[in-house]
Amino acid sequence: MPTPFFLGTASWTFPDWQRVFYPDGLAERDRLAWYATQCNSVEVNTSFYALPAPSTLVQWVESVPPGFTFGLKAPRLITHERRLVDCKQESLAFLDVLRSLGSAAAPGFLQFPASFTRAREGRILANYLDWLAGELDGLLLAVEVRSADLLTPAFARFLGERGMALVVVERTGTDDFYAAWEESAAPYLFLRLIGNDGEPLPNDRELQRPQEEILDRWAARIVGLLEKGVPVYCYTHNTLEGHSPASLRRLRQRIHARYPLPDWSPLMVVMENEDAASTGQLALF
Repeated sequence: MPTPFFLGTASWTFPDWQRVFYPDGLAERDRLAWYATQCNSVEVNTSFYALPAPSTLVQWVESVPPGFTFGLKAPRLITHERRLVDCKQESLAFLDVLRSLGSAAAPGFLQFPASFTRAREGRILANYLDWLAGELDGLLLAVEVRSADLLTPAFARFLGERGMALVVVERTGTDDFYAAWEESAAPYLFLRLIGNDGEPLPNDRELQRPQEEILDRWAARIVGLLEKGVPVYCYTHNTLEGHSPASLRRLRQRIHARYPLPDWSPLMVVMENEDAASTGQLALF
């Protein structure tokens, strides 16, 4: 069997995508179902603000074909507001959401602000992750840090030893820490291709600043991992080149040329209960 490879964008609902990614006239409630005919995963950011209701999770899963996955970001209450203090109940609730997705769950991920440092909060972080590792019970979890004193091979190894993975981020102005992830023996790669998010582009509709070198570099790395049997979860952002579906296609073409990928062309999943779909719960981004 081929090594699992999940490729998607950060969110599925952008107004600028209408008529350039989504077909003209496609209803907003049908965007996820259409998106899932083009990509086999999506990064979910709404969970950063509030965990989705059970009914929303059901609608998501019923709108996508088998094999599709959702990568949910942990609530900001855990990582940014309480900064891991007195948040075990909220953390367990997040894990419950991941479990409820079943086979549609990509790794969940904790994203910490740059102000969250090893010097100030390292002990709290280590104790929390030690506890959290014991609660995963087979769930996949990745950790994104931005502080320089946490972007180290030692922290990546700490995560790998607990079955977690350091999130690898391609962002302008951020050091390349793929080598630190590689040394950690993490069970999978969770990659976010963000690019230059410090310089907004005029729209999200088209390729505006091609990143050939970045795509070439990551295509080569991903091929190497897939050949070794290491699963990859990769998400492109509009800020990388201007239109993340185009970046996704360009990256996939590069990978497929060197490592033939299975075709992903499922039929659009039409929900039987259109009243439920029309509530807007599918379009939370």
